[in-house]
Amino acid sequence: MGITRALRLAAASAVALGLLLAPVAQGRAAATPQIVVNFTPAGVVSVSLNGSPLGTTSGAPTVIPAGYYSVLLNGPGECINLPLFELSGPGVNIQDDMQGGEVDTHSLPTYFVPNSIYTWHIDRNAAIVYTFRTSTDTVGSATSSTSSPTKSSTGHPKATSQDIVGSGVLPFRGTLTGIVSAAGKLSLAFKGKSVTSLKAGRYSLAVADKSSSNGFVVKGKRSSVSVTGMAFVGKHTQTVSLTVGKWSFGPSAGKTASSIFVLS
Repeated sequence: MGITRALRLAAASAVALGLLLAPVAQGRAAATPQIVVNFTPAGVVSVSLNGSPLGTTSGAPTVIPAGYYSVLLNGPGECINLPLFELSGPGVNIQDDMQGGEVDTHSLPTYFVPNSIYTWHIDRNAAIVYTFRTSTDTVGSATSSTSSPTKSSTGHPKATSQDIVGSGVLPFRGTLTGIVSAAGKLSLAFKGKSVTSLKAGRYSLAVADKSSSNGFVVKGKRSSVSVTGMAFVGKHTQTVSLTVGKWSFGPSAGKTASSIFVLS
């Protein structure tokens, strides 16, 4: 009887311990893994998961479990021109440039579909594409802000500046062409015509700068983006998002060459 009672007590203790540990184990299983995207001041972007590079440019792609992830973007925290990071695949469409360097970090909840292919690249090296795929395993857990498996995620957080990015996701409108002549004269065109007004949205601004003493700066109400610097000579492309209001462009942050109106 003594042995039987001891065995029953041991079994009851084991069950109780199991019930206590179950929530902990479930919490560990449901922990959301983190994909880290790092931007450097030089415009280099690296992507890692658990300290290892995510994606390959050739050969067999990296394999990760499907499920819910947190995509953490870290920038230098300076108002500088950063490349546009693009992560895409089934249910995912992230495009983020850290608001032109104005944001130093933010996190995006993302869901990766099982047995699917995903790619990432930056707009400055669009030909270099990193590929990874998901397995049938699933990790992480959904949060209130996680996109559903069929809905695209967006890489634009709530803006800290209403000028450069705006408060919501803007549609891509096309490519603006900017020129800085050797004498420092600025011009801006869209689809081959001079610009006096534009629709609100995201634009790829391609500038050919021939002046060693003037740059090309786009200015909103409270902030500005320098597409090319004062001493820069050459070509550079920067993604800018223009919200409704008056915008201007000039050779520097303190000078205005002309203005345009952005309409809804």
